[in-house]
Amino acid sequence: MFDLFARVLLVVVFLAAVAGKVRTRQGFAEFRDSIAALVPLPATVIAVLVLAGEALAVVLLAVPGTLLGYCVAAVLLVAFCGAILLATIGRKSVRCRCFGASGDVLGPKHLVRNGMLLAVAALGAFVPSPASWEEPLTLLTIAVVLLAVVVALHVLFTFGLVARVRELQENAVPKRASNLPQPGAVIRPFTVLDSDGLPFTEADLDGPVQVGFFSVGCGPCRTLTDALIAAPPAARFVSVVDGDVSDPEGTARLAEKVSVLGRVAVVGTDDPVLSAFGVQAYPTLLHTHGGVVTASGIKLDDFAGAPAPVA
Repeated sequence: MFDLFARVLLVVVFLAAVAGKVRTRQGFAEFRDSIAALVPLPATVIAVLVLAGEALAVVLLAVPGTLLGYCVAAVLLVAFCGAILLATIGRKSVRCRCFGASGDVLGPKHLVRNGMLLAVAALGAFVPSPASWEEPLTLLTIAVVLLAVVVALHVLFTFGLVARVRELQENAVPKRASNLPQPGAVIRPFTVLDSDGLPFTEADLDGPVQVGFFSVGCGPCRTLTDALIAAPPAARFVSVVDGDVSDPEGTARLAEKVSVLGRVAVVGTDDPVLSAFGVQAYPTLLHTHGGVVTASGIKLDDFAGAPAPVA
């Protein structure tokens, strides 16, 4: 009886974890980024291996009489506990992305949860399996299995709903007139140092230049930077990153990410460069020429029909 209960519980948990990470590209990206924040190893490779391990655990746990599924589940849970300990001891503000959707910052409660699942896996492996799988299929067992299926479907639906709500929130377009500099706006004088310690001023806007303003922890910023990196602009590009003093590692990761586009300047929340460009929200992407805004938007689709600056 316990063997069946343990298998169903672990299958539900790992199935929900896999589904949450692969339902949307953003869910997988956030999981990968959480790994990058914890260990200095290839995050994408580790994320794929974890997904494969979770899927393998689901398949093996569904096979009656074999202990291999418990072993795979235990290895994964031990690794998860280790990662949580690293985050807790190192005082790293890394959110739990176990189920794809945003979660709380990793801490003791996540360690307890995974520790309890690890105990279930260990007990399931050591409790003798029934001689025949017809034996434990009593009415109570059938009720437990049906309840587990209902819970699994509820969990999958909930995470799907959360992912959809977040997607709608991130794609909500603010009013253009209130949040974006208008074409024809003249950029006022400013001075800011880039990541190489060189000054970036209005004099550097002498020709066609694209300027992107991004913030740490901003979902639409992540979407826009991914799109820009996938299709690099032909013109000179400067990224202005709103640094988060409470999350220096996140600031460094964002600055490194956009460095492939061109120069990067990390600024404070009220830096004069923001008012010089008339930026009020993140993300903001500007096409400029000769110190004048020629087009503005928060995603690449906003520039449909507008000629892209060419260096």
